[in-house]
Amino acid sequence: EVGPLNTMKNLRLSKIKTAVILAAGMGIRLRELTGVSPKGLLKIGGSSLIIRSLELLKKEGIDRVIIVTGFQEKMYHEHLDNLANIPNVEFIKSPRYAETGSMHSLFVAKDLIDEDFLLLESDLLYESRALPSVLNFDGPDVVLASGKTGSNDEVFIYGENTGDFSEFESTSDTTSGEIKVISKRPCKHLSIRGELVGISKISLNLFKIMCSHHASNLIFPCSNHYEECISDVCSKKKVPFLRIGNLVWTEIDDQSHYDRAIKEIYPKISRKEL
Repeated sequence: EVGPLNTMKNLRLSKIKTAVILAAGMGIRLRELTGVSPKGLLKIGGSSLIIRSLELLKKEGIDRVIIVTGFQEKMYHEHLDNLANIPNVEFIKSPRYAETGSMHSLFVAKDLIDEDFLLLESDLLYESRALPSVLNFDGPDVVLASGKTGSNDEVFIYGENTGDFSEFESTSDTTSGEIKVISKRPCKHLSIRGELVGISKISLNLFKIMCSHHASNLIFPCSNHYEECISDVCSKKKVPFLRIGNLVWTEIDDQSHYDRAIKEIYPKISRKEL
């Protein structure tokens, strides 16, 4: 028999109302394609990456989005001015964006963040189920992972050694576990459990730990990224991953990513979400 508490748990919807989008990067590897525009303004299927994310966030009940800008920040202001069907947008600029990584962009926004939030990168193309999967994950923190993408720019999420190093490559299952390390480099004695997607649920508690760690190691130039910071603090605080093995997504960091997005990823997402 299902009691009222279990029923409520099964129907539980995310209470998160705020998202942060990191959009300060210069996108140097995409410059031939984007010219002077930042990556988030790249159009796929007639809509820019950032508008697509904002519209999906709105559908999931997010009513406030903080966008951390840097390179060509005014283009974001103009692009998103007076749009309907998106959450309320607040901008904050990372003044030293050219010499810092994504963790510093997130750190710059700390005075605007006073609650748990959803964290996204600006250069993502992903199927819409990614957002509710993360938002409704049973716990205050989670980092979204996928199966093997073959993108050639993978950031791997490592967990305890399961003895099966090919597991994440071959399964379409959805699973979760505890993050041990997030890195592009091989990690001996640990198993790859998935690839970092770039969508995470961050509790205010975890965010404060990340900011404290970043501040204590801050020397300019500072190339540290938020996922490296999460990796560093995993020894102090347990952070889970959620792997959706067959998630359709890509980041768009270079021409090969863009070509893959146009030829493979966007058509797959379009077919699944008709």
